[in-house]
This record gives sequence, structure tokens and C-alpha cells, in this order.
Amino acid sequence: MRASELFIPTLREDPGDAEAVSHRLLVRGGFIRQVSAGLWTFLPLGWRVHEKVMQIVREEEDAIGAQEMFMPVVTPAELWQQTGRYTIPELWKIEDRTGRPFVLAMTHEETVTFHAREIRSYRELPQMLYHFQTKVRDEPRPRGGLLRVREFVMKDAYSFDRDEEGLERSFRLQEQAYHKIFARCGLEVVAVEAESGMMGGSESIDFLAPAGSGQNTLVTCENGDYAADLEIAHGIPRPPEFPAALERPEEVETPGATTIEGLAEILGVDAAATSKAMPIVNGDGALVLALVRGDDRLDEAKLAAVLGSAVRPATEDEIRTTIVEWMKEKLAR
Repeated sequence: MRASELFIPTLREDPGDAEAVSHRLLVRGGFIRQVSAGLWTFLPLGWRVHEKVMQIVREEEDAIGAQEMFMPVVTPAELWQQTGRYTIPELWKIEDRTGRPFVLAMTHEETVTFHAREIRSYRELPQMLYHFQTKVRDEPRPRGGLLRVREFVMKDAYSFDRDEEGLERSFRLQEQAYHKIFARCGLEVVAVEAESGMMGGSESIDFLAPAGSGQNTLVTCENGDYAADLEIAHGIPRPPEFPAALERPEEVETPGATTIEGLAEILGVDAAATSKAMPIVNGDGALVLALVRGDDRLDEAKLAAVLGSAVRPATEDEIRTTIVEWMKEKLAR
């Protein structure tokens, strides 16, 4: 096709809401266009790139014996109810004209397991299946162009194995395939330990490409022998410098101190010697008070793993209501 006939609507200026370099360049270069918050169209140039990347992924998946299939975006709610994942906040739920509930799938574990019920014998194992499909999630804060969106195309692969040994083999085959995919795409990546999140499982690997912006933070050891996603990274905190002990408690005014750093400066103490309370709400709607060291931060993903449910910051009204109910209960006794 002649360049003069191509539909490439370029822009002279950066989009006003673009922060990431990739966001700015893809929009200005005429690769993508935003339809609504978190919803993007791949224009002809962007889709050609997308299709080339997809073909690389397909070739490497086929090379390890994975079989391509195609599952629907719309899935019955009962599949998600059976696995207990129907309450995921980001799950996009719809109903048909008769009122039957459905889910716009954000992942396809439930659907592929539905199909795997047709495996009649262990002699048919292992089976490794994959597909490319549009995924949908009710993302509360879509941003960063294609980095955090409400609709996206994802390749996901699933294996069904005889035992743990077979599962390990399938897992490592996928790991090797991903290394080859990124190498063919010319990407520098670091394979790190990661949080499995809502997907669950005993082991998870993220492939992080170092960049100035993104959705993950790569943590590495200065010795070069450890790397992990910040959500799961294990660190050894430095010993705090405690102030001299007081004979009795003293009341201290702290005007304008809205952060631990500000409080530590007013008191003249090490931030690591303080603690902060973080009220959060768990999956059952109960208020939980998380206490962390002053120089640390609460990682909601780690806390969710400990509690076994999704968590979110508590609102001021929820905190007040819980305190009032607790006081009423105490007075009633």
C-alpha cells in the first residue's frame, strides 16, 4: 500500500493526559486512539505491530507443544461462582434479556477448566492449551495508555498435568518460551518472583522490562543475586534508632504533621522508631487495622494474601461507624 493511502492520523502535540513515554508516542504516531477511559482502538499501524507480536507468541507456544483454541469473552456467572471468584471487584458483570447473569471474562481459568472436563483419562495428559482473546476488567483508575486499561487482548496458556512433576515441566516450558518471545521482540527483561494475586498458585514469575514508567516496581539486590516484584520482595529492615526512654508519657503538639516524615521531624526521632495505623476493609466488609513501621508502607497485595481476601482503604465514614458501634457494645456490657 502507498504511504499516501494509509490511515495514520499523527499529532503535533502530546496528549494532555499522557504521562508515560509509550502513551505519548503511540498516540502521536497514529498507532492508537482512545475511545473512552481505558478503552482504546488499535489503528491500522498499531494493529500491524500487534499482529506481528501475536505471531511471534504463537510460534513459540506451538514450539513447546501448546495447542491454540478460542474461548468466548462472555462466560456464565455460575462458572465463577463455583470457584468463589464471582465477588472480584474488577469483574465486569452483565445480564442477558432474561436476567441470567454473565461475566465479561478478565481471564479464562474457569472456562478452560469447563472444557478440560472432557479429558477422560490420565493417559490423555499432559494437555497444554492457549488462546488470544479480548479481556475485560472494571478498572477503577485506567491510565498510562495501554498500560492500565479496561479492555485488552491477552494470550493465556493453561496446562493439565498428571502430577506435580508434570506441572513443573509445563511451567518451565512456558518460562523458556517467554524468554524466547522477549528475545525475538528485542526486549530486555528480568524474570522475578511475583505475587500471584487473584490467580492464586504456589509460584509466579513476572517478566519486567525496566522503563521509566509502568505498573510494577523492580527490586534488585546490590549484590546482583536477587530480584523481585516490590509486592513480594523480601527485605531486611535496618535497625531503628530509638530515642532515650521517657520516665512518663508527655503530650506533644504536632500541628500540620500529616505524614510520618513530618511527625518524625517535629519529634526529632527516627521514622523507623514510629508506627502507623492503616484502616482497611477486607472482603467480608470488616474493618481491619494494619500496623506497619513508620518508614515502611502497607502493601495491599501482601495483606490480601495474609487475610485471604481482597482489601481496600477504609473510608472516614466506615472508620467512624465502626468506632461508634464498638463504643456502644462496650457501654452495653
